[in-house]
Amino acid sequence: MEIFLDSSDIKEIRGLNKANLIDGVTTNPSLLASANTNFKILLKEICHEIKGPVSAEVTAPDVPSMLKEADVLRKIAKNIVIKVPLTWNGLQACNILSSKKIKVNVTLCFSASQALLAAKLEQLIFHLLLEDWMISAKMEYSL
Repeated sequence: MEIFLDSSDIKEIRGLNKANLIDGVTTNPSLLASANTNFKILLKEICHEIKGPVSAEVTAPDVPSMLKEADVLRKIAKNIVIKVPLTWNGLQACNILSSKKIKVNVTLCFSASQALLAAKLEQLIFHLLLEDWMISAKMEYSL
C-alpha cells in the first residue's frame, strides 16, 4: 500500500516526507491555486522534495487540450503523474497517455463500474476517497 498526501502545502509535504509517512503527493488545481504562487514552480518544488509520484491534474474539458496540458505538466519533473478526471474524455486521454507509457492518475472515481473501466488501462494510478483518507491503488500491468 502507498499513501499519497492530497496537498500543495510544501511545509506539510516536507514534514510528512521527512517522517517517511507519505509515498507521493496528489494535487489538484484548487489546491495549487490556494498557494498563491506560480503552479509550475510549486510543482517543481514538490517534485524535488518527493521522490515518488506527484500527480498534477489537467483542467481542459476536451481530449486534445488534455493532451497538450499533459505535455506541459510532464516537462516540470520526471516524477509527475498526469491526473485526469474519470469522464469519457478523461478515459480517452488516459488511454492515449497510457499507450505512450505515461503514468496517469484517474480521479473522481465514484463507482465500481467506473473503477473497472479505468482498470482496463495501463500505467494507471487511481484514487478512492474514503471519508478524509486518501487510499491509493496502483496498477502497473496490462490486462
